[in-house]
Amino acid sequence: MQGEHAGLLDENVEDQPGAPPAIRVRHLWHRYGNFDVLRDVSFEVGHGEIFGFIGPNGAGKTTTISIMATLLEPMAGRVEIDGIDVAIDPDEVRKLIGYMPDHAGVYDRISVREYLEFFADAFRVENIGVVDAVIELTDLGNLQTRLVSALSKGMKQRLQLARILLHDPKVLILDEPASDLDPRARIEIRDLLLELRELGKTVFLSSHILTELSDVCTSVGILEKGQLVIAGPIGEIAERLESRSRAAAHGHVEPASPAAVAAVAGSAAVAGGAAVAGGAPGSAGRSTQGGTAIPGTATKRLKLKVLGDARQVIPLVEGGGGVVAVEATAGGQVIISHTGGDRFIADVVRHLVGHGVMLVGVEPERNELERIFLEYTRGDLQ
Repeated sequence: MQGEHAGLLDENVEDQPGAPPAIRVRHLWHRYGNFDVLRDVSFEVGHGEIFGFIGPNGAGKTTTISIMATLLEPMAGRVEIDGIDVAIDPDEVRKLIGYMPDHAGVYDRISVREYLEFFADAFRVENIGVVDAVIELTDLGNLQTRLVSALSKGMKQRLQLARILLHDPKVLILDEPASDLDPRARIEIRDLLLELRELGKTVFLSSHILTELSDVCTSVGILEKGQLVIAGPIGEIAERLESRSRAAAHGHVEPASPAAVAAVAGSAAVAGGAAVAGGAPGSAGRSTQGGTAIPGTATKRLKLKVLGDARQVIPLVEGGGGVVAVEATAGGQVIISHTGGDRFIADVVRHLVGHGVMLVGVEPERNELERIFLEYTRGDLQ
């Protein structure tokens, strides 16, 4: 699919050294009445990333997105899209972004093709062939003559994505694009976002569905009570969290508070975008077109349950390839921190069984993002 649409979309890839990030937010504040909904928020999103913006209801996500989409002016601070200030030149910013709000409305009594042709004209798209390209990209070809009112919720979301792609924006800003979708539609939207990233788009994605975000995001920012808690590549945040937990378990240091970690992450983000120093092992091997590490090689945890003394497992596993740490706990529980994949898990199980260890449970812990979110947030509401 990438080759088929290269002529339409690849020109957006930004790889020049020293170029501004796709999104730069600096010391952003916003207030409704006497209430500060955003408080000194700073982060960057590199070109070619899928950036997940996470936080509970009322954290300030939609306000941030509205400012990025030029629908609100910041009361203090600065937001830039590809180096252009949203408050100084909003018209130019709108040419660069594709914005899809949560629960966006559609015109029901026209066909899918008529809907897209209408917006292509509104965007002053000269080449009407672009409509065919986005219909193919979003897999709406079999539905193009159907009335929009007859589409499912998932297909309407696809139609919205097709609409915002018509003018070939560099940056896609999506507010809860998978909300209210059934599992199949969520998977389809996820796959489409991955394809858009491969075509050079930068995607800023707000969502509450952490399992979905962990599959697609290269980096995340977590917002709570209007403040940025932490931001950076998922793998590097997870590795820092793992290192902190291991050090605390051995009594070397106390775990840093979320505020302290946020301060470190914030200074790193300001200095070098979303990249955070101290990446996960092996993370340098895979990167986005903007050079940002792709999740997949971050430290993971494998939970085992054995009959007998769990400590017998430690010398059998410790020091093996891909093993970061091994911990035996009460009740026959063993936790192996590692950087491997499914093959690593299969090798560990075969190795332990071959040495007479009686395994009664194997539970890979895959969702690093849920663990990060629970560790770095307190559950406070504004």
